[in-house]
Amino acid sequence: MSLTFSNARLVLNDRVATGTLAIADGRIVRVDDTPAAPAGALDLDGDFLMPGLVDLHSDNVENHYQPRPQVYWDPVSAVINHDGEVASSGITTIYDALCLGLTEKGELRAQHLRPIVGGVAEARAAGMLRVDHRVHLRCEVIGPKVLDQLATFDDDPLIGLVSVMDHAPGQRQTADIDVWFRMRREVDGLSEQQAHADFERLTAASRELGPRQRRAVAAWAAGRGLGLASHDDQTEDHVAESAEIGCTIAEFPTTLEATRASRRLGLRVMMGGPNLVRGRSSYGNVTARDLAAADLLDIVSSDYVPASMLHAAFTLASTVQGWNLPRAIATVTSAPAEAAGLADRGRIAVGLRADLIRVRVIDGRPVVRGVWVAGERVA
Repeated sequence: MSLTFSNARLVLNDRVATGTLAIADGRIVRVDDTPAAPAGALDLDGDFLMPGLVDLHSDNVENHYQPRPQVYWDPVSAVINHDGEVASSGITTIYDALCLGLTEKGELRAQHLRPIVGGVAEARAAGMLRVDHRVHLRCEVIGPKVLDQLATFDDDPLIGLVSVMDHAPGQRQTADIDVWFRMRREVDGLSEQQAHADFERLTAASRELGPRQRRAVAAWAAGRGLGLASHDDQTEDHVAESAEIGCTIAEFPTTLEATRASRRLGLRVMMGGPNLVRGRSSYGNVTARDLAAADLLDIVSSDYVPASMLHAAFTLASTVQGWNLPRAIATVTSAPAEAAGLADRGRIAVGLRADLIRVRVIDGRPVVRGVWVAGERVA
């Protein structure tokens, strides 16, 4: 299949240029930054044409698998529905982030893991999916079952990224203990006594299991050549440990101190799109906009809102000094592709995969008007 786009505002590495782009056999074969319009070209009417988004951390598939408490959807159908949502958001490569190793209430969430991975595999093998799906295993290192659960994925080709987490209260994501207790009461419905018992259990697991299991997960990832990310690093010591065990991505650091340390030690800094769009963290931690303003932001993921990625990139370009559109778009395209070792996508360049999205800004909001994956229109 071949197709030429004309009258497009091409978002290139260093500039936005009006021109034409041609694709054939799933690849970009020509990029011309002149206004020439070949016969038969698809006129984009001045819309942006940019690389498809590469999302390294999306929790969204769980919302489709469990749309309500105690309601579980057919996993293949759930994955297909999720796939349609992310495609319409401009995401052409996605790492579905799934949790394992969690404790008590979290164990219910960990039980989603195998059905959803199976759903992704089945839907992918049957040609049901529009975009390229891989799996990101989020490993709770304070969970007593994490290593046993991880071992069940020893030979799974869908696994593309691994991250290590420690959600014990009083540090990292919930350094403010008062916030943690309030959320356990108001969100989880725990009594004061139950919340305190949970606090003691989780902090003990963090001390007794966390360090050893963190290193074991890292060794598992390294042995399979998989990328490794830290999660919610708060201090310089946290970052030093992450670098030592082989992390190359710092997911959602919670302080400016940890973010600066991540950069010094060569970790790429990733923040969530909802944080950037909203301008604040749900837990009161450092904001993505603050990190961008300090020149400390590399990658943006969708986290839990697929549409947030594109919205976040345009928010960066319009609200943070020193950021223009090509630089902002790179945080959701070329930077995550490079971090994941995907050299064949994430940029507009001859020879790369024709993963492309057409975007128009309407009333200040970026709207996806077309999506192509390997040259085939999917949305």
